[in-house]
Amino acid sequence: MKLRQEISLRFVVVVMAILGITMLSVYVFTAFFLNNNFYRRLNNRAETVVGWLSQTIENRKDIAFLESLLRNRKDQITAEEIIVYNDNNRVIFVSNTAQVKEIELDILSEIKQKKSIEFEAEDLYGVGILYERAYKQYIVIAMAKNQYADEFLQQMRLMMLILLTISTIFVGFIGWFYAKKTLEPIEKIGTELNKIFPQNLNKRLEFNHNTDEIGNLTLTINKLLDRVEEGLGLQKMFIGNVSHELQNPLTRISSQLEVSLLKERKPAEYQSTILSALEDITDLVKLTQNLLKLSRVTTDTNELLAESVRLDELLFDAKAFVLKNNPKYKIEITFDALPEEPEHLCIVGNNPLLKIAFINLVQNACKFSSDNRALISLSASDSCKVIHIEDKGIGVEPQEIAFIFQPFYRTTKTSEMKGYGIGLSLVDRIIKMHNGKIKVVSELGNGTKFSIFF
Repeated sequence: MKLRQEISLRFVVVVMAILGITMLSVYVFTAFFLNNNFYRRLNNRAETVVGWLSQTIENRKDIAFLESLLRNRKDQITAEEIIVYNDNNRVIFVSNTAQVKEIELDILSEIKQKKSIEFEAEDLYGVGILYERAYKQYIVIAMAKNQYADEFLQQMRLMMLILLTISTIFVGFIGWFYAKKTLEPIEKIGTELNKIFPQNLNKRLEFNHNTDEIGNLTLTINKLLDRVEEGLGLQKMFIGNVSHELQNPLTRISSQLEVSLLKERKPAEYQSTILSALEDITDLVKLTQNLLKLSRVTTDTNELLAESVRLDELLFDAKAFVLKNNPKYKIEITFDALPEEPEHLCIVGNNPLLKIAFINLVQNACKFSSDNRALISLSASDSCKVIHIEDKGIGVEPQEIAFIFQPFYRTTKTSEMKGYGIGLSLVDRIIKMHNGKIKVVSELGNGTKFSIFF
């Protein structure tokens, strides 16, 4: 079922349910009122007869006159009948001898017990009253058909059924129109999105600065389009840079092997060619490993963050790893402010990934520093942990700082140095994965300082 049909159907169901409940309430209240009013009229008839009988109950001539009077009244109710019983449940008075209704003994017993009741007998409504006089008891029963109320309620049911039918059709059209107007902005968004993808990613949905749900949806979609455009741009750049980085060593390997096969050469020359090719292959392996690390950090999320990591121990591990591979590097670690509780030095994260991030930052600091020295400082409290990694190297141009975390980006100062431009991108994604922030301050000729906040 389409959304427009579903909205229309729900609208009709809700409105008709409210209308149906309202009509049912009116019908029940009207029926209750008519029945009560009819019982009140019957009770008045019975009490009137009781008043007359108080003077004529022992005089048969007067009773005959009373019977004639009741038969000839102009305000008689349909099928009206008034019956009087004595103590022995014997009929002593009937207003209409042509239609004597036999009353069940259970009803007569209930009247004697309760003195006044209301009852129904087949299609007749009745009222019974107990009248006591001179140590004698008389039961006066007034019965009649509530024809007016029955006909009125029947007409009322018919009118309500017709009204419900007409209302259903009318509300259905209103609901269909209402659903159309409601969904028009969403349909417009869908049409505009079809025009944007995939050729016109630079376009955005029209935003009228409305604060309603449609305006918020439009704003959210525009933000999503910004991220998609940025992501596709990075993807294109990533593919181009990867292709370039892979092409260079592969071209060198291919060229060296082709040259070595042009003629017979001495073993030393073959050995030199093999070593050169092996060096290029080693570069390819490192590049592939870095790409795998970058892919792992990009795809995996919170399931990697499942252990408690002590930052001071992690920094010492990163220092040991860097010095093991580069003995000439110099690394100093200082502690500006440490908490009294050791657990305040810990964060929830992934130890191997954080180690990769710190190793990359420390290696870069040593590599680009004029004296191959990296300065590391750590301060920690219950609410915040801060790590500074600083070098005294060549620095970064101010306009290039915003791009150094993009994959394969190389600054103008480092383009001639060996590297792939993946390390800082890997660092940035690992820190963000751990809900941290990284800040860079650099000055040309005086070095660069990376600050990490957890």
